[in-house]
Formats: sequence, C-alpha cells, structure tokens
Amino acid sequence: MKVKRFTAANMQLALRLVSQELGADAVILSSKKVADGFEVVAALDYQPGHEQERAEIERQLRLQQELEQAKAASREPQPALKKRDERYEERMAFAGQSDLSSTESLSAVLSGLKNDDFRRTAPASSGKSSADNSRNATEDSMLRQRADQEGEWYNNVIQQMSGELRELKDWMVSHQGSAWDTHRPLTWQQSQLWQRCQDVGLEAAWADRVASRIDGDVPLEDAWKKALKLIASDLPVAPNGLLDRGGIYALVGPTGAGKTTTIGKLAAQFVIRHGAESVALITLDNYRVAAHDQLRTFARILGVTLHVVPVNGDLSKVLDSVRDKKLVLVDSAGLASQDPHFAAQLSMLKQAGARLKKLLVLPLTSQGRCLQENYEHFKAAGLAGCVFTKLDECFSLGPAMSVSALTQLPVTLVTDGPHIPDDVHYPDAEKLVKLAEQMARMARTRWQAAEAMSFATQHSSIQHGV
Repeated sequence: MKVKRFTAANMQLALRLVSQELGADAVILSSKKVADGFEVVAALDYQPGHEQERAEIERQLRLQQELEQAKAASREPQPALKKRDERYEERMAFAGQSDLSSTESLSAVLSGLKNDDFRRTAPASSGKSSADNSRNATEDSMLRQRADQEGEWYNNVIQQMSGELRELKDWMVSHQGSAWDTHRPLTWQQSQLWQRCQDVGLEAAWADRVASRIDGDVPLEDAWKKALKLIASDLPVAPNGLLDRGGIYALVGPTGAGKTTTIGKLAAQFVIRHGAESVALITLDNYRVAAHDQLRTFARILGVTLHVVPVNGDLSKVLDSVRDKKLVLVDSAGLASQDPHFAAQLSMLKQAGARLKKLLVLPLTSQGRCLQENYEHFKAAGLAGCVFTKLDECFSLGPAMSVSALTQLPVTLVTDGPHIPDDVHYPDAEKLVKLAEQMARMARTRWQAAEAMSFATQHSSIQHGV
C-alpha cells in the first residue's frame, strides 16, 4: 500500500495531482481545507477495515511530514550566513548615518567595511567574539575547501566530456570515420580538403600531409588554392636541360611503359641539335623475339650507333666503348619481378656504377598500386629520377605524382604523344598540378551527368509502367 498527502490551491488541482501521482485506482482517504488551500490524503491498494492498514497509513503520513519539515529546514538560511547579513546591514546603516564629507569620516567607514566577510571588529579582550570569529573562520575554510574540491571534480568531468565529444566529432567529420586511419585531418575544412586531394588521385599519406598544413581560419576555396600550391611545392622536378647537357641514362620500367619510344624521341632531338655522331644507343633486351628491332630502326633512321649487350654480358665495357659520345641512352627489357632474368638485368645496371643514371618510366595510364610496385622493384638499381609517359591517354595524374612526391624521385621528363621527335617536354610542377585538378573536375562532371541521366531514365520507365 502507498499513502501520500497532497496540497493544492483548490480541490480540482489536488485531485489532478492524485491522479498523476497514484493513478486512476487511488482511493481518497480524507480531505480538508488548510491555510495553503486543500489537503487530500490518498492511498493506492488500500483495503479498509484492517488495523494494520491504518497503522501503515499513519506511519507513511508521519514520514512524509518529517521529510517535508526537513526540506523546509534545509531551505532556511544558515545561522552563520544570517549573522553575516545582519552585520552587513548594520555596517551599511552606519555608513548611511555617517558624515562622508570629510576624509577622516570616510576612512572610518571604509575601515569598518574592508573585511570581505564583514566580520565585526570587536576588541581582543572579548573572549566570546574571538571564539565566534575563530569558529566562523573554520567553517569558512571548510566550505571553501569543499567548494574547491567540487569545482575541481566538475572541471575534470567537463574536460573528459569535451575530449569525448571532440573525438566523436573528429570521427564523424574525418571521412565518415575512416576504419584505416582514425587520426585523419581534424576539422571539417581539412576533411573537405582531404576529399578533394583524393579526387585528384593523391595517396592518402600525401593528402594527410597537405590537409594538416592548411590553416582552418580561411574560406574553403582559399584553403584549396593553398593546398594546390603545397602539392606543387611537394612535387620534386629535375632541372631542365637534359637534351642540352647530355649524359648516360638508362630507362627502366614495366612492359609497355614507353621506354623505347621515349629513347627514340630523346635521340632524335639530340641529333637535331648536336649531330648523329654525338649519340649512342644501347639495348639490354635480348629476352624476346625481335625485341630490339624498333630501336635498331631508330638508329638506322637517325644514323647513330646501336650496341646490343648479350645475356649476362658486361654493360660497363660497352659504356667504356662509347664514352666519347655526348648522350648515351640505354634501353632495358620490361621484365616482371618474378622473371628469372629480372635479377640478372638489375645486377647489370647496378654494376655500371653511378655514371649510369637510371630513370624509372611511369605510364600515367597505370593504377597507383602498380606504379608503387614498379618503384619497389627497380629502386634497388639506384634510381635518379622518373619519366611520366602517356599523358595524352591518362585521366588522373595523382597516382604518379604521389609516387614521385612520397619517394622524392624527381620528375625528369613528360611525354604526351607517340610522335617523334615531338611530344616530349620538361616538367612544370604547377602546370602538372593544375592539369590534375582539371582532370578531377572533368571526371566529377561526367559522373554527375551520368548519374542524372540514369535517374531520368529510371523515372521515365516508372512513369510509362516499364
């Protein structure tokens, strides 16, 4: 059984309180008019006629009354605080009755009000006042200590909650909570920049580095312009002048990357500028049928010498025989890393020493993972730079730029077509980055148009009942 006393301004309100607290099954035991309005005693699960029920009712009502008295007492001001208020009012009354026109009287008033707790400045001979002041000081010290402890606990809780909310926000805005990297860029703007870098084709590690270096106080479009400048500054580019200075270069890379065609372009331009006697061609490709026929055709047309290094031959001796040439270009076989001849060719290139500069040919039409694996396979040869090929056939520059930026392999040349001796150029970092962004925007526009067309087709089919 549950018994409770309700007090309200009128009987209707009291009955409503009974219904809300005890429900529709409550029984009204008594009602009477009191100073505050009406008092109603109601019970739930009441069974009349039992002495035990009446005793339980009286017990619950008595407990409720004691609880209400305790609450009322807790709301009354404490004696110490009441005494302080009385002292303060007494001081203010004294100040109001005093003559504040002179400096002496004003100093007297201020000396009486200077204590922050408004303690009475009683004579030291008064033992009772000294004891009261000591007891009040002890109470104040305990209250301040308790307040400091509660404040410290509250600050710790707030800091913990703020940290958890920050982690939740970071998880939500950082690319919908990446399962691969939970420490991705921290702000919404950095997240947007990271996503744009992904659209350009940049590797996640490079995109992280770029986005984290952008200040979050600037507008998004201005931040993106800064990001493009950072991408261009991160992309290493070799100094121009390969076709003028000459040297000894070997082009390495996978099958179909464009090594032989690039060698033909370089040789043709150098012959035009310096003559056929200044150029020599060398091939290491003896593993396929008619592998060096294309290069032999280039040599015959240009009027330059061609040297074929046999399988397990000595590349260094061949290089010694053409050291009078200004430009020496070495063509290698495009072998897979699992091919047994791959290790032999790689060893031959390494034994040639530092005078032979190896350039990794990266076809821009390949996937980013393939380009990364190509770098891993050939880096043991000691790469000096890379060549971007098939720019005219690609739709994303980001993967190849990521390999160059993350490995700090300078971009030496860029080819953009099959025509010889044309379609080979020196790279420009800003132009490459701008072109990469344009490709990303074009790809996004195409996908949006395709999606809109697909939606329109589906909507039309539904309307015609197809």
